[in-house]
Amino acid sequence: MLYWQREMSRFESREEKSMAMFSRHNRSFEETDWTGKPMSEEEYHELEEISPERKYEYIKGVAYMLSGGSIEHDQITYNTRVALTRRLRAGPCRVFGADVQVLLGQKKNGKAHFVYPDATVSCNAADQRRGNTLVENPRVVVEVLSPSTEARDRGIKFKAYQRCPTIQEIVLVNQYVPYVEVWQRNDEQPDNPKAWHYRHYGPGEEIELFSLNIRLAMAEIYQDLDFAEDEEEDDEE
Repeated sequence: MLYWQREMSRFESREEKSMAMFSRHNRSFEETDWTGKPMSEEEYHELEEISPERKYEYIKGVAYMLSGGSIEHDQITYNTRVALTRRLRAGPCRVFGADVQVLLGQKKNGKAHFVYPDATVSCNAADQRRGNTLVENPRVVVEVLSPSTEARDRGIKFKAYQRCPTIQEIVLVNQYVPYVEVWQRNDEQPDNPKAWHYRHYGPGEEIELFSLNIRLAMAEIYQDLDFAEDEEEDDEE
């Protein structure tokens, strides 16, 4: 009987702590934006379970809620995934979209990063198994830059990508002008973030992804987008 009472006390203590963190029972947490709030990895996964209609990234022990993107962002993301899939269909690599979570691995302090790139390529069979919900061996990650996320995509998230040992190339795509940036890990200095090779591409060029041995035409990435309309609007102003 004493054992049962002791276990019940522990259970109630855990429930009280959880309620204090997320207000689970009155669901008031759903009205709260947890972006920028430090939390443990366990609390982050609990937040995911309690609020499945929202997506949060978890970087350096902080949760960031993802917001919806523009029409241009959606079109570029779709175009990029289609272009990658066409090139990789016959090989061992697979392309994942923005709804698939990616684990970037453990930091030195033991904390993991969980992110949702706009597109991810993995060539690892374990990531492609049926029913899998977490990519653990990303080779290439693609981010379509947005005003609300660009600082993070170029900052702490970019550094987390560089620290992930399986990532060989990071692709940043501008949604307002045809401009793509690629960072490639330096094989001679794989652990040195300052040694990565940098390339950029503009209209009419082909993007080279050496880690996948493929090329993507800029016209494919920006298909169905008319930047001339934007220039005309600027001229009228």
